[in-house]
Amino acid sequence: MDTALPRTTALPATAWTFDDWTFGVHEVGRGRPVVLMHGLLTDSRVWTPVTDELARSHRTLAIDAPGHGYSPLRPVGFTLEDEADALIAWAERELAEPAVWIGHSMGGMKAMRIALARPDLVRALVLVSTQPYAEPDRTRHPYEAMVETVRTDGMSPDLADVVARMNFARSFRDDERVRPWLEHFLTIDGEEISGACQAVYRRGDISSRLAEICAPTLVVHGRDDVPIRLVVAQEWAALLPHAQLVVLPDVGHTPPCERPVELAEVIGRFVNSL
Repeated sequence: MDTALPRTTALPATAWTFDDWTFGVHEVGRGRPVVLMHGLLTDSRVWTPVTDELARSHRTLAIDAPGHGYSPLRPVGFTLEDEADALIAWAERELAEPAVWIGHSMGGMKAMRIALARPDLVRALVLVSTQPYAEPDRTRHPYEAMVETVRTDGMSPDLADVVARMNFARSFRDDERVRPWLEHFLTIDGEEISGACQAVYRRGDISSRLAEICAPTLVVHGRDDVPIRLVVAQEWAALLPHAQLVVLPDVGHTPPCERPVELAEVIGRFVNSL
């Protein structure tokens, strides 16, 4: 069921509802489908430069995760596999052919799971600043503590600065372009994002299955990524049968925000070469 949503955003938005899932879907362009999924604590706005590039020749569909952007929170807990299954159900109904699935961080984790569960729905993958491994306890526990703090006390300027330091390289944090994202982080509601955070922080390890992913894959990673070090990306990208790795210098964990034009060009060349 598609219904108009009452907020403004960088892209037109509709709501897609299936069982107890509702996703905000931002669609622009015509042609073969490209699906874009953002990372934790951002939303589909991060993909605007990429969709501007790809929509010239493709149908682009950027999907907000539960509790982010136009997608409401889910009242019950869920796993990344649960959400991947819901996105598969969406793709079966809304897409007439296999898509290029593009995912940043959390979005990439879902894209890999979709490729493993339903390779027939995947034309290619673009995996940006992501990984297939489980979250180590040494980082999972402080991440979950941060979410609980936001749930109980709200997002403070100091905590928003911590989020920025985790997501962005120093050069971007010192740039005026970071200001809208700092303001965005201050609006985060802990209750809304807690379900998606739990799904990410308590995910399983799928690295032993990467050899099953036969779709052409572009892996993009920032050289200065803190949450997922470049050496980790180099390790798991080598496990994919048909992957190429592009490293962006002076970029942290969130290339869609830090280097949007360059990322759009890199992804555009890959998608148009398929």
